[in-house]
Amino acid sequence: MDATAEPVGAGRIAARIDRLPLTWAQWRLALISQLFWGVIIAADGIPAKVYPYVWLPQHAFGMTAFSFLLAMQFGVGILVGEYLIGLVADRWGRRVALLISTLAIALLMWPTALTNNFALLMVFFGLSAIGLGGVLSVNVVYMGEIIPPKERGRVMLGSQVLAVAVYGLLGNIPAILWIPNHYELFINFYCVVSLVVLVPLAWVIPESPRWLEAHGRHEQAERVTAALEAECLRRSGLSSLPEPQYAKYSVDVRKHVPVRELFRGEYGRRTVLLLVAWILGYSGMIYGFGGYETLLLRGFGLTADQAFGVILVSSTLGGGGGLAICAMLGEAVERRMIILVSALITVIMLSLLYFVHTVLASYVLVTLSWGATEVWLFSMYNYTAASYPTRLRATGTGLTDGVGHLGAVFGPVVAGWLFSATAAFGHAGWFAYVMIPGALIPAVMIAVWGIDQRRAILEHIAV
Repeated sequence: MDATAEPVGAGRIAARIDRLPLTWAQWRLALISQLFWGVIIAADGIPAKVYPYVWLPQHAFGMTAFSFLLAMQFGVGILVGEYLIGLVADRWGRRVALLISTLAIALLMWPTALTNNFALLMVFFGLSAIGLGGVLSVNVVYMGEIIPPKERGRVMLGSQVLAVAVYGLLGNIPAILWIPNHYELFINFYCVVSLVVLVPLAWVIPESPRWLEAHGRHEQAERVTAALEAECLRRSGLSSLPEPQYAKYSVDVRKHVPVRELFRGEYGRRTVLLLVAWILGYSGMIYGFGGYETLLLRGFGLTADQAFGVILVSSTLGGGGGLAICAMLGEAVERRMIILVSALITVIMLSLLYFVHTVLASYVLVTLSWGATEVWLFSMYNYTAASYPTRLRATGTGLTDGVGHLGAVFGPVVAGWLFSATAAFGHAGWFAYVMIPGALIPAVMIAVWGIDQRRAILEHIAV
């Protein structure tokens, strides 16, 4: 029976997508979405890389101001972007949201290359970070909506290997080449890549057919789905596609985003849990560590080239290796258990780094630690996006991950104070903050109170 001949009905598009064989068609779209993440996150760490080797030697501003600059980009700007552009994604589509986000970065970040004035840097890093937040809230949502349930873990984590590779290479090779002597090129590089690479991709990728169906745009959903079905049939070599199991699917079609649902009943419970976990994780193991990693390595006696070399290896080899292992596990292991184990590995490696910090130890321990941290981060992205229904998915992801960036507001400030206050003791307070409230507590919370998602249909996880 030809699935495309079936009458239109809520849930029918989702059923047709989920029964498709996995081919390059889905991999291609997933990899495109992760290319956005990789480029954007490479730009996310600009102040942390430039300050130790440019603005600090220039005496442009001190550690306290630097902490607030990190809080503005990592926290406030991304928070605003994730929520507002998450709403855009659920109301006007995933493609529109990606396009707006990319343009915000490309057009609003370049002034930061022209000044070391603290106030101006706060303004433009804050504004451009709105675009960063938009990509964070949408990329994983788009990817999850086009992948069959039984392949979700393998494809999402496998394609995220590309994300960390792009992030590692684009975030550190230009830094090695251009910081400190030509840091202006380092900053403008991301504006150019966003305009030349990401804007065209946002313009041409198909809209999520799940989103189209959830908004009653059945004709467009049919066209996108039919094209995906035809490509999957051609690439799989099958004579026909499996029959959709329509009885398993039901989609609530609404024209407007019912944001109140995020704070009611079961979704309210999920929202609170995710908010707390994201806030703590971002405050500690992500930005509490990442914001001061370069300063820490500089304090260990590493040159700029050595420090960025450590970050390059840790983000590409560590993060890519960790995600590749998890991708091979696929849906065999519950996602919340991966979140717990990755946090435990991060804590163990950082504990060792506190006592041993030669150049070799920095390479090995930071690579293992940051690799596990990236597994935690991407597993949390995937877990969050699968916790909400299609009509709320980008808004829920944007809200929890976005408001979670409140941890990136106070986290760098608290971490910075502890970093300085306990410097005589090897930054012991900073290490403790990153490891306990910043890693262990949020991971345990998700492991204990989180929901099972393994091999589950999106419409069943988020009813």
